[in-house]
Amino acid sequence: MSDPLRVALVVEGPTDFIVLSAAIESLLPDVEIVFQVLQPEFSAPFEAPGGATGLGWSGVYHWCRQAAREGNGRVSQSSLFVFHHLLVVQIDADVAGMTYNQGRIEEQIEDLPCEKPCPPPSDTTNILRSVVLRWLGEPKLPGQVVFCTPSKSMEAWVMAALFPENELVESDEWECHANPAAQLGQQPKHVRIEKRPKDYVAKQQDLLAAWPAVRARLTEADRFSRDFLACVEALAGES
Repeated sequence: MSDPLRVALVVEGPTDFIVLSAAIESLLPDVEIVFQVLQPEFSAPFEAPGGATGLGWSGVYHWCRQAAREGNGRVSQSSLFVFHHLLVVQIDADVAGMTYNQGRIEEQIEDLPCEKPCPPPSDTTNILRSVVLRWLGEPKLPGQVVFCTPSKSMEAWVMAALFPENELVESDEWECHANPAAQLGQQPKHVRIEKRPKDYVAKQQDLLAAWPAVRARLTEADRFSRDFLACVEALAGES
């Protein structure tokens, strides 16, 4: 592929984009990549979100429904693939334990909550992916779309990257930990970070370097990596 790889991202928040962009750059170190965050909307990089969709998983929901409407019911028919090669849609696995009312969403189909016992994380993320497919108006995953479903949240990946020797991270059930983000603030003071863009940006190169170890350790990180690379390979085969 001679042109830059244009990757659009729909994420819950700005810190999720920072982690995902580091992961993708680690997967494709020799490829020029142009990222564009479609959701949430920002007036300037890493500032407060703007637009009607908002932040969090409910923002992802509203973006998906809006994009599907633009494509006459299916996101794969929307105009976004005129400008982007791939679309990454990220939603944390803890959303499977939510209700639409919690997201202030009026929804007639009650496919949330859909959480299953963990381990394995995939029992929950498989169903959650089907839910997001419905949001996108798709019967099956389009070839240019990659799902990212960290269990239970993206901070499980961040902890595995930055604090791999943490006792909880080393446990077999780390991907089933209910609140990985809470562990960030419990690390030694001289190395701890907060869940905020400037802290994540400062650690972006560490996240990039640690990605091979993260995907080797965490099943959903490896799943995203394999799915993303398969889409890129398929795209290269078409060009």
